[in-house]
Amino acid sequence: MNLRTAPALQAIAGLALSLSLAACTGGTEDTESTSDTSDTSDSTGADTDGPDASCEGLQLPMLDESSCAPLGTDYTPRDMMSANDGWDACVSDDAAYHLVETTPSSIARAEAYEDIADLLWRNGTPSKEDFTAARDIYAIAEGLGSRLERREDLHYPEIPMSDWDPVVDPDKQCTVGENTTKYPDRCAGPAKLTPIVTDAFAAGQSGEGDPDIHAARIDAAFLWFYYISTYKEANTCATVVAKDCDSSWGYYTGGNGIDGGIALAGLIRAASVESHNRIWDGLLAVRCWRDLTQDMGTYPLLDELPAADQELFAQGWEQLDQALHRGYARMLRARMAKMTEDKCSGAGSATHWAFLQIAGPVLDREASERGAPEAASLKALWEMDSPTAQDIADGMAALDAIFPCG
Repeated sequence: MNLRTAPALQAIAGLALSLSLAACTGGTEDTESTSDTSDTSDSTGADTDGPDASCEGLQLPMLDESSCAPLGTDYTPRDMMSANDGWDACVSDDAAYHLVETTPSSIARAEAYEDIADLLWRNGTPSKEDFTAARDIYAIAEGLGSRLERREDLHYPEIPMSDWDPVVDPDKQCTVGENTTKYPDRCAGPAKLTPIVTDAFAAGQSGEGDPDIHAARIDAAFLWFYYISTYKEANTCATVVAKDCDSSWGYYTGGNGIDGGIALAGLIRAASVESHNRIWDGLLAVRCWRDLTQDMGTYPLLDELPAADQELFAQGWEQLDQALHRGYARMLRARMAKMTEDKCSGAGSATHWAFLQIAGPVLDREASERGAPEAASLKALWEMDSPTAQDIADGMAALDAIFPCG
């Protein structure tokens, strides 16, 4: 994909934080709950046996987004109600989201994240009973689990028609077992996400291992799901059914406006308001396109429309995609900063690393496609067993260089 940025980021020229070894002298770093308190390691291999020597004089890179700006082709409803972009007037020009149909069920699936978060990672170390209660929420009929288990990642090539099961809908071919095995990147839900979530719930319910680690892995898998679901539903809004525009909006925002947001939107907005706002613009770009192409209240599918309309959809969908990359990167960056802070204060970092080892590699494909020289070093970071605070700081700088803007 083409890198959608303003001038190159000045991010790593400044210094946002200096952490000295003096701040790391508070005893051991192992504050994570484990079933065996004599063990100073955990399932992630993250170091928990003392202060990190790399904290001495450590300086975290400063992130400067001041040079970020929309492309000239972007839809910009927050700028004088779209008056300064090249898009025709549409329902989204007031910068609010207007439903195509009724309230989408994706909102409830985003709300499930909040309920599970309260049980597993927001209120201290979860019990076996907490995992069971969270599993019950996850497994509600037509709920979060029902969609995570079949979710496709449309960033990867479509399954060839020669491998389709003729009795299965085209957009559900990843429910076919052979396709899950043969195309694991495309079939991310059943091939990658489901095993992570299933194993973590089982371990948490049985009391095996570190419950905080299991919770962190579930957290990361869920956010990965919301990230690819927002992108996927924006596509099927054009190719399958118009109401999927509403589903895309629901997966990202949880039904909130631009000034709110739960689940993925809440975390991205906390990390970077402008990154969140650019995702909002992208969601509205797809909704605007859907409005512009309606025909007396009906919504023709993409392949039924003329080339110009197809090109405009690709433009809006790409705008959303690039904004999602940027926002997801900001969410990762915030977690990396917290991990570094905790490594250098002795508060413990194992759960952060369990989260990042799942959530981080999600951006490897895009980083590689951009051809950024930092992509290889970032990929190598996620594969480390025991990164130092300096390794994480270097990873933050790499992330900033790869994803400077939307």
